[in-house]
Formats: sequence, C-alpha cells, structure tokens
Amino acid sequence: QKMPGRRAAATSLRMMSAALLLAAHAGAFSMPQAAPFAGKLSVTGSLGPGRSPWAHAQRSPLRTQRAGRLSQRMSGGGGSSDAAVPGSRGKLAVVRDFVDAQFLPLGLLLAIMVGLSFPAPGLWLGEQSFTKLAPAGIFLIGGMKLRTEEAKRAMRDVKAVTWGVLSILVVTCLIGTKLNSLVPLRVPEFSLGIAIFMCMPCTINSGAGLAAQAGGNFALALMLTVICSTLGVFTVPFMMERLLDFGGGITLPVGEMIQKLCLTVLAPIAIGKAIAASGPAAKAEIKTYGKPLTYLSNMFIIITPWIQLSRSSSRGVFQAVALSDTLAAVALGAAIHLVFLAVNFVGSKILGLSSDMCKSVVFVASGKTLPLCLTVLSILPAGIGDKGLIALPAILGHFSQIVMDSAIAASWKTPPKEEDQRRTLA
Repeated sequence: QKMPGRRAAATSLRMMSAALLLAAHAGAFSMPQAAPFAGKLSVTGSLGPGRSPWAHAQRSPLRTQRAGRLSQRMSGGGGSSDAAVPGSRGKLAVVRDFVDAQFLPLGLLLAIMVGLSFPAPGLWLGEQSFTKLAPAGIFLIGGMKLRTEEAKRAMRDVKAVTWGVLSILVVTCLIGTKLNSLVPLRVPEFSLGIAIFMCMPCTINSGAGLAAQAGGNFALALMLTVICSTLGVFTVPFMMERLLDFGGGITLPVGEMIQKLCLTVLAPIAIGKAIAASGPAAKAEIKTYGKPLTYLSNMFIIITPWIQLSRSSSRGVFQAVALSDTLAAVALGAAIHLVFLAVNFVGSKILGLSSDMCKSVVFVASGKTLPLCLTVLSILPAGIGDKGLIALPAILGHFSQIVMDSAIAASWKTPPKEEDQRRTLA
C-alpha cells in the first residue's frame, strides 16, 4: 500500500532534480560571449554574408577530415539530427534561451506556486538575516548598471522629458488609482495592492529595454528612468497619502517612509553608480559579469514576494481566496496598463513627438516598478492588511505588463528599411 506513495515521491524528486539541473545548465552556459555568435547564426549555418562557421576548418585538410569524422560520429551514433547540422539548434538550447530571457517572470511564477503550496522553504528563508538586504541589493546592482552618460543626450528633448516625467509620477498614478476604485474587488487586499502598485514610478530596466527593442530613443528612455527612479522616492509616499484610503484610521508616516526609501533605494543606487564610475576597470568588470549580476538582481526581486507569500500561506490566508478573485485582479491590472499605454501614446502624438521618442515614452511611462513596490510594502504598518495578499496582484500585474509590452514591442518595431529612410529624411 505504501508503494504508490513512494513512487509518486520519487517521481516528484526526479522532476524537481530535472528542473534544478535545467536551471543550472541555463545559468552556466548563458555567457555574454556566446550572444554575438548566437545572434548571427542562421538556419543554414552561415555566419554573416558568405561566411560559414566551419570556414576555419576548410583552411587545412587535416581539420576538414577531423570535422568530417566528427560529423559522421554525431549523425551515425544514434544522436539527434539537430547536432549533425551545424546551423540547427537543439531543444535544450531553445529551452535555455527561453529561461534566460524570461528568468524574472518565470521565477516570480515559481515563487507564487511554491510559496502557496509549500511555504516551508520561504519561511526558512525569511528567518535568514541576509534576506533583509535583498531590497538594497536590487538597487545597488541597478545603480552599477545604470548608464547615465547615455541618458544625458536626451536633455535637449524638453517636451518628451517633461511629458514622460509628469506621466510617470502624476498622470498614471491618478488614472490608475481612480480606475481601481471604480472596480471594487471582493478581496480588499487585492484592491489595495493594485492601488499601491499604481503609485509607483517606472521600472529600472525593462522599460528602457523594451523601448530599444521597439526602435525607440534609448537615451530618452534612460533619462526618464534615471529622473523618475530618483524623484519617485520622494513622490510615492505623498501620492499614496493623497490617493489611497487604508481605512481604520491608519496614517502613513511619510517622513519615515522617505527616510527609509533614501537608505534602501537612493543610497544603494548612488553607491552602485560610484562603483561603476570609479574607473575603466570597474566598468569592464561590470560589463563582463553583467549576466550574473542580472541573475542576482532578479533573485533578490524573487526572494521578497516568496517570503511574504509563504508567511501568508502558512497562516491559511489564501484558503478563503477563490481563483476567480485572483483572475479578476489580474484582469483589472492588465486593463489599467492598457489605458496607460493609450494615454501615453495619445499624449505623445498631441505633443508632436517623433516616432522613436513616442515609443520610449509609451513603454517607460506605462510600466510600474515591482521592486520599489515591494520595498514600500515592507515599510508600511502591519495594520493595512495581510502583506502576502497585497503583494500578489502587484506581482501578477508586473508579470502581465511584461508579457503585453513584449508583444507590443515586437510588433511595433520599425523595419530596417523604413528606419533608414526616416533617418535619411531627418
């Protein structure tokens, strides 16, 4: 009678081991040096016009023979046909690249599932002292990778910078909290979580990256990110005090919040930027280890909600929450984000911004940052409600905005010929 349970446990352990091995494999082989080769390698195996990745083997007959014997062994030894063709890629490489590109949203989804179904690891993690430094670690790495030199080029674009800053810090906060109040959810913590998320400034990295992917003005995107990440520390407490109703006579300690945010957000960003600006060697090291630093920053982002969700799950808070309530919160957050995209697009067109500036404003000003939201949530008094429930719609809202914006950026990207013509006419 115990055998089926043991077999199920063994099967679960094998699946977990396979997932861990896959993640370790993805992290070990996703080196920055491999990116240029992977980007140029086509289906036919050509590396650039008229060049073959095996061209170096053709210079010597001995190398040609070795390559031929290797190809025969790979194709004749019962291996995959993908390995025999130089230009094709195995399934493992595809999975690895997908995990590499979507590490943060996949990690957040995994944190939700593990935290809700098996809270013990999250509870143990929350007892470790180093996890308290996770928020500071996020912004320290963000400061190290923040490229303010490129952002300075956008200072001449006064209309774009002004509209972008006002939209990020004021307009979207007003619209988001108002729309959220018009659609009350059955779980009050979900409504509060969306409202807090709407008061946040723009993301530190993803907004500028999506703008660049769509062919936007990267310097403008960086400038908006730098300005609003700094000013947001001071504006968020005031916007929350004015726009949110915590009920129960709870008042926000605005001064204390600003002080803590300066220590948790601004100081690490400044230290990280100082490290990057200390010399060419520091910049080179940061560039060399850019991928591991990104993984580390994402892990810090994942840890915080994982701990909060695990604590709430251990108290049985989520047992009273229906799946329909969670889906309603996701739908509301996604709808508000679509409104942000439309408002920023229309506002940019009314101001007569160029196409590349419009794209930068739309992507940067429409996204809300999750790390600062979780940091603010950790500072708020305990009487506002269960913080695990409050964090869940913010996490899912961050995930949905990444999915939507990635799809929009891919479809909005200017074709190369049209972009060249536009630059020629300019």
